[in-house]
Amino acid sequence: MSAPMRRSARSLARAAGGEEAAAAVDAATVELSAATEPAEQPRKRPRRAAAKAVALVVEAESGAAAEAAGSEAEGEAAAAPAAKGRGRPAKLKAPGPTRELEAELWQQGYASVAGVDEAGRGPLAGPVVAAACVVPAHVEISGIDDSKKLSAEQREALYEQLTTHPEVLWAAKVIEAAEIDEINILQAAMKAMEGAAAGLSQKPDFLLVDGNRLPKGFDPERARPVVKGDSKSFCIAAASVIAKVTRDRLMLALHEQYPQYNFAGHKGYCVPEHVEAIRQHGPCPQHRRTFAPIKTWYPLEKPAEEGQEAAGAATGGSKGRKASGRGKKSAKGSS
Repeated sequence: MSAPMRRSARSLARAAGGEEAAAAVDAATVELSAATEPAEQPRKRPRRAAAKAVALVVEAESGAAAEAAGSEAEGEAAAAPAAKGRGRPAKLKAPGPTRELEAELWQQGYASVAGVDEAGRGPLAGPVVAAACVVPAHVEISGIDDSKKLSAEQREALYEQLTTHPEVLWAAKVIEAAEIDEINILQAAMKAMEGAAAGLSQKPDFLLVDGNRLPKGFDPERARPVVKGDSKSFCIAAASVIAKVTRDRLMLALHEQYPQYNFAGHKGYCVPEHVEAIRQHGPCPQHRRTFAPIKTWYPLEKPAEEGQEAAGAATGGSKGRKASGRGKKSAKGSS
């Protein structure tokens, strides 16, 4: 390597990485110079020495550049979470319920808009509970969300804010397990929502109902179903919190009466612990006898009168068929 080239490489190394990098380049240059002198070494070694010298210069430059960009990269990493998986953008958290649907209705002249939701369709035990809630536009309660996305502590705190605020209207309706078995869970949930809306101290101008259908008692001109409404509408989410906390408190009371099922832990839902307790102790009066596996393990006995009526209908039907058969035979003979 010529003297000008050595000076140039040494200057670049010193600027990029300091005296240590410059010293490394000097060492590589000496090795290169020695390699270029006539000797018994193979011709490939000068190339390797030259490549090593260049690599040292590049490494020094890249190290300085990386150090300069370090703080900027850290800032970007803090501002934007790293994506999971190569080439996949980071998932943004879905926004919580808003007041957009209510605002549209307010602009149309519906001053009082109530959200309606239920809790407890799926459990094997306990009631289904629905709630209706009106939160005026000027009332701000932070933290409202779909009750399923909140912790028990968060739900309790929001329940207290909603039910104690003087301008918030709310009501809840409870349908017990025995009635659920009589009319089925869908009709029980619809009845609970109707009862909750009717229980408000002032009739709302419009109802936003969680789900894909309206109870028969709601006027479709003044009510609208909202699929996944508890994650979209503020007033529906507020109703979901009230319904959930009301039902959870009822299940805690049932736990005191039937501790063998641990209603306080699972709130009556179909978890292995609950199913095993039913298998061991049998169902209690608060269990839904039309829900599997209870209906299979412990089928409801039909009332005696109902059984007699069914038997009579079957007997009468068989007699009628026999008489009809005899009539056909006689008619055939006369012909």
